Amino acid sequence: MEDRRDPQPGDCRFLARRLEESMRFAPLLVLLLVTAGVAGFRVARVVPDPIYRVASGSMAPHLSGPHVDFTCQECQFRSMLDAAVELPAEATCPNCGSTGPLTDAEILPGSALRWEAVPADQLRRFDLVVIAGPTIDTPYMVKRIAFLPGETPRIAQGELQRGGSLLRKTPREREALKLLVYDQSHPGGEFERFLSERISGSGWDIRPGSIGYVPLAERRQAGPDPLIYHHRSCLPPPSPSDRDAAPKDSYAYNHSVSRELFPANDLWLEWRFRHWKANAIVLTLRGKDSNASIRIDTSQQTVRAESAVGSVELPLEINSLQGFTARAGQCDGKLFLELERLGRHLRFPLVASEVELSAQPFAIAIEGGPAVLREPKVYRDIVWLGAQRRTDAWSLERKLSPHEIFVLGDNVPISDDSRFELGPIDVRKHLRGKVLRVVAE
Repeated sequence: MEDRRDPQPGDCRFLARRLEESMRFAPLLVLLLVTAGVAGFRVARVVPDPIYRVASGSMAPHLSGPHVDFTCQECQFRSMLDAAVELPAEATCPNCGSTGPLTDAEILPGSALRWEAVPADQLRRFDLVVIAGPTIDTPYMVKRIAFLPGETPRIAQGELQRGGSLLRKTPREREALKLLVYDQSHPGGEFERFLSERISGSGWDIRPGSIGYVPLAERRQAGPDPLIYHHRSCLPPPSPSDRDAAPKDSYAYNHSVSRELFPANDLWLEWRFRHWKANAIVLTLRGKDSNASIRIDTSQQTVRAESAVGSVELPLEINSLQGFTARAGQCDGKLFLELERLGRHLRFPLVASEVELSAQPFAIAIEGGPAVLREPKVYRDIVWLGAQRRTDAWSLERKLSPHEIFVLGDNVPISDDSRFELGPIDVRKHLRGKVLRVVAE
């Protein structure tokens, strides 16, 4: 006869029922343990903290390591100097060439970056990435991707090359990598950089942050009246700063580095049209052996570019330049022009150009009426150097594997990166994440 009494402690039926009830929760317990293990693994992988502090100057000036700020007393231009090495008693302004004391300069921390882990197939050229460092003292590094899996890294004449051809940047990439050479909003020193080619009787009016032009009366005109940009090196003494010099790949951040400088022929001007009642503006790139030019003609609504390689004429969809920001010059072996206003972007694919720029690399001419150009600036591209830290041709001499990337530092002369012992980066082992943005402080 079946015993219907409730099982009592110590009874075999009591133990069987408890065991049956506990087994119902076994799958949930296993799931919790697995989840905890995965979470623990992820926490272990998220190192460094998602806010990463740059520890060296290898990415300067885009990302700084420990540094001091220097504000020039002559032109009020602000620059940074590497504080990871002994600071000089005086600093030289890279904008006007004046010197000033660095007494009691506060050492500031490196740039703070927000980053996140991403799959390797989402990486793109020129992305900033956080990777594992080579030593315990340098556990993490931030670098820029220069070459992708399957490519053979090659650097020649200051340019990145793939398959014997230049790697040309998109406008967005060029803007991300640009380096400021001169800001006319901060004039100073003994020498004006923008000067009329005429000794007298010029229609140009040069003021800080503003370049104006008004045509003179016909009886006073004596031929063309171009405005010439005179480049100065603005290097620390004993380098001369009282004479024009062709643009070179100098870095004010590297105050303690003595090295050979190389030509910076990827150079362009940026300005905003504050006023426009003229017919045309012509930017001439003046070289040691040849010139090139970009002509924006609003009266004819055309853009025309000429170089020693060829010429092109393209339609212009606007009849006034007022309010537009212009960028024009030479980069990655081509002339380029961009016009931007209120979210509208006009980009013109111009001709190839290989002008070796002179010490007066730009001339501006305005035709048919008055105009005002605001906030003129001169920018250059990064001059990439090979493993000899020179512009001589250099190659890795093998293709990157499907899991390798090749990284460089923006501060090319001092960066330790894939050109040296670090070598190509195996993303399966050493990639930590992609930089999202610089954290404002």
